Amino acid sequence: MIKIPGTIPISIYPLFWLLAAAIAWMNTLNIFEASIWVAIIFTSVLVHEYGHALTALFFGQKAKIDLVAMGGVTQRTGRKLKLWQDFIIVLNGPLAGLSLGILAFIFKRSFIASDSSSALAYALMVTFYVNIFWTILNLVPVQPLDGGKLLGIILESLFGVRGIKIGLFISMLLSIILGLFFFSIHAVVAGVIFMMLAFESYRSWKQSLLVTEQDQNLILQHLLKEAEHDLKRGHKEEALNKLQRIRDLTKSGVIYINATEHAAALLAERGAFQEAYEMLMPLSAKLENDSLRLLQQLAYRQGQWQQAVKLGTRSYQSLPNYDTALINAFCLAILGEVRPAIGWLQCAVKEGLPNLREILHQREFDNIRHDPLFQKLERTGG
Repeated sequence: MIKIPGTIPISIYPLFWLLAAAIAWMNTLNIFEASIWVAIIFTSVLVHEYGHALTALFFGQKAKIDLVAMGGVTQRTGRKLKLWQDFIIVLNGPLAGLSLGILAFIFKRSFIASDSSSALAYALMVTFYVNIFWTILNLVPVQPLDGGKLLGIILESLFGVRGIKIGLFISMLLSIILGLFFFSIHAVVAGVIFMMLAFESYRSWKQSLLVTEQDQNLILQHLLKEAEHDLKRGHKEEALNKLQRIRDLTKSGVIYINATEHAAALLAERGAFQEAYEMLMPLSAKLENDSLRLLQQLAYRQGQWQQAVKLGTRSYQSLPNYDTALINAFCLAILGEVRPAIGWLQCAVKEGLPNLREILHQREFDNIRHDPLFQKLERTGG
């Protein structure tokens, strides 16, 4: 990776050069012309990202540019801006690229029109077409393209949080339509790209369904950050108090879910298993990964065997591990369901469960211990 320090730091990843070279070669099949294409792609993407980054600096934010496989990304940090400022920052990327393309066209027409076969004329022509094409493509209202971001900002300004959800839904539908269109004309690469964008838009849209107006509240955002900072420093009591305050002030939304997950983990850590279970259970459909695993463990501790199996099955599908599979096996054995219990035991072994023979002697398996299938498992050791 190449890093260029400065007011706007730039990081150029190897995959950027690889993809740029592939695009260049497919359009030229000539090493000299391909090298011109790579230089133009690099310059054009950088100019586009500088359009974003310089505008962000103008509005008092910090910015850095990453050139990655699929193009460029400008990352911004600093104070929260107004929507109209975000709109201008996003818009100035395509405008910078469009300006570069127009300048290349004017320069070619004005100064070297008589020598259209020169390398400079070729470079200017490619610069014009690349930037016009990329500007048009980038303004398609599909996330994460700039057109999708602009549409999202407009809709958010009109409808608030609901506008964000509408924008992502439009992005998903349009990506599917464009993907199917490109497949129909045998433009497979473009079709695959838009189908990938459709999937990402769907994931973002699904996550956005959890967002409420309260999630835009800067005071609540700051309070959650403070609580998370307290957790990192080991100040657990202070963190729990802040998390409980957030829960009192909010009853839904992403901030509420995050605060509940942290608070339940702290309660479970201090042994308040029932309180943690009752806190997490109403959010069970919205939990993922570690929080879902914790809720399965809490359900098991509360003797909610069937609920623990349901939660464990969901958790295992997204994050397979032997702890989750073993708890499911325990619960099913207690319920007297031999085959499913053995199936989950085998899943646990597959995920690296140690000491199976010792585990088979635990009392959780007493209800199925005399079953021939379980006895066979004991003899064979898995």
